Amino acid sequence: MVFVNPTNQAVMKFEGLHLYHAHISNCSARVRLLLEEKNLPWESHHIYLAKRENVTEEYFGINPKGVVPALVHDGKVITESNDILAYLDEVFPDTSFRQVADEKQSEIDNWLKISGEAHMPGIKTIQYYKRNATAMKKTDEEVALYRQLQKDPAYLEFHGKHDLPGQSFTAEDAATATNLMDNIFAEMEGILAADQWLVGDTYTLADISWSPTITTLMSGDYDFTAFPNLMAWYDQISQRPSFQKSVLEWRKKTFD
Repeated sequence: MVFVNPTNQAVMKFEGLHLYHAHISNCSARVRLLLEEKNLPWESHHIYLAKRENVTEEYFGINPKGVVPALVHDGKVITESNDILAYLDEVFPDTSFRQVADEKQSEIDNWLKISGEAHMPGIKTIQYYKRNATAMKKTDEEVALYRQLQKDPAYLEFHGKHDLPGQSFTAEDAATATNLMDNIFAEMEGILAADQWLVGDTYTLADISWSPTITTLMSGDYDFTAFPNLMAWYDQISQRPSFQKSVLEWRKKTFD
């Protein structure tokens, strides 16, 4: 497990579970979902992305990439959402979401890996093209601050596509991202044609990681017509009280 060494020393004094998250972020939502499924008490530190609350020295001092979520547990900081899922399931094992045969454990890890790898080139690109690029435009001052704080080349390249006047994600960018996600969903569709869950015969971290992603893409009118088994899987998860509370209710919240 990789922990971040925060430059914001204040968080090292935190006790218990503290989550820095955004209400509509699918990466944040999967962590909230697991916390809810495990019935773990946690303190919310909401980051309103539209107001650039993540683009501050204080927050970059917690998460060096300036993205959400970031989990602080008794002063230890973890910043990748799927790493957070694995960490929470390991540290709070009483209600585990890895209850599958030993030979299938790697399948859970693989779905978490794919989820992380597809986020920027797939999910995030689609959402910025469909919804976020205009809403998330930065002022010249905000662009300068972001470039000062952000050290990760991939994030600098991604956000550079819409920071400057006249620049935005293209239909070609969106088509490439959609093709990536369609291929992943086609694999899921095949699994879910025979099984109720993504791995084995039980609800696992794989399902917890991926289900909020469907919610996010649906908000951008993603076409799921070709994936009826995936939609049936999503429907059963989205009806869980834990999902309603941690994902759907948070999406309805407003922040002035």
